[in-house]
Amino acid sequence: MPPGDEPTAESFESEAAELLESIGRARKKVEGIAGVLDGTLDRYRERIDRLIRESEVDNWRQVRIFTRDVETIAADLGKASKEKRLSPRLVAWLDAALRKARRRDFYGARKAWRRLDRIAEQGAEVRRLQGRYREAYRSIESRIRQLRTQVERLEKIPKPPTSPEAARAFNESVDRFNEASTAAYLDFLSRARADLAIPLLLDAGQGGGIGVPAPPPGSDPDPLMRLLSNASPQVDTFRGRTFYGLLELPGYSDAKLTHIYGDSRLIRGALDEAWSWLKAIREDERRSLQIQWSEDALMLRRRVPSVVAFLERLGKMNDAADRGRELVASLNDGRFESLQTAARLYATHGEAAERKWRGALEKDIDGMRKEAAELSAVLKKFTDPAKVESG
Repeated sequence: MPPGDEPTAESFESEAAELLESIGRARKKVEGIAGVLDGTLDRYRERIDRLIRESEVDNWRQVRIFTRDVETIAADLGKASKEKRLSPRLVAWLDAALRKARRRDFYGARKAWRRLDRIAEQGAEVRRLQGRYREAYRSIESRIRQLRTQVERLEKIPKPPTSPEAARAFNESVDRFNEASTAAYLDFLSRARADLAIPLLLDAGQGGGIGVPAPPPGSDPDPLMRLLSNASPQVDTFRGRTFYGLLELPGYSDAKLTHIYGDSRLIRGALDEAWSWLKAIREDERRSLQIQWSEDALMLRRRVPSVVAFLERLGKMNDAADRGRELVASLNDGRFESLQTAARLYATHGEAAERKWRGALEKDIDGMRKEAAELSAVLKKFTDPAKVESG
């Protein structure tokens, strides 16, 4: 049911009383005629209608099948009459239709079949009204269950410790820190000399829980570190390349590497040994320093200061370290956990949590309880649809 179209106690009471009155009037017309209200008449009429519609017979086999079907329906009709499941008047007209069909008088059979249209329509009207009453009754029951479920759910929502505006500002502050720290990290990878960047990345990856990947099993950065610590003029050009610059070197030919750096085998061997680690740093470059506002605060108390210290070692590229220090301060004084709890509640319960903060949710719950009680009281005044249908 669309929002705003929920049934009300007043509308149901009016509609249900009118439907019961209409059902009573309609039943009086046919309730004394056996087989009308329970659908027995409709079932026999449907069987005879199908027999007449499929009456095109062209050979002896089809004639035998047709005759067999007529006799089967006639036998069932006689049984229903004997058990008084069908009124004698209805049996008479149905039998007349069958006798005319057996004589191949399909026009006469259809005419006799049509004589029962009016009484069949009266029975169908009773069932239609009963269906409307059942639907209205069940919709009230469904609405009561829905209201009670909502009340139970809303009562469990705790009051957020901070306002929705403060929670949104908290989320935005974490997002801004992530943006600034990622920008600083990418700038460092693209600008810093390899002899400065690689030792710093290796130190960050091997401890501190910063998020920079550590050398995976099978990777050995030591040959690369020894090459970068070589102070000979021939290797100085290699040491001056950036992190991204190192990633370009495997694509160089041996001749080009030898021409620029002197010993292609030494360069290529050092890069090959550390390649899986360098590749992991490249693939995680936009995720390494990021934090999630929903992460466990205890873990963030250990990680965020390490990330801030790492950002300070990268140099003053933007305000990422300053934003990180603000987060550290909020983690230490408990504000972060309070804002985190509020953000979780607003993310989970949406507008309901906001109304809880403003004190309006209790009024909503009281209104739902009152509506459910009114609907329950009205529902008790009316008969269950199953009893109405059984008469």
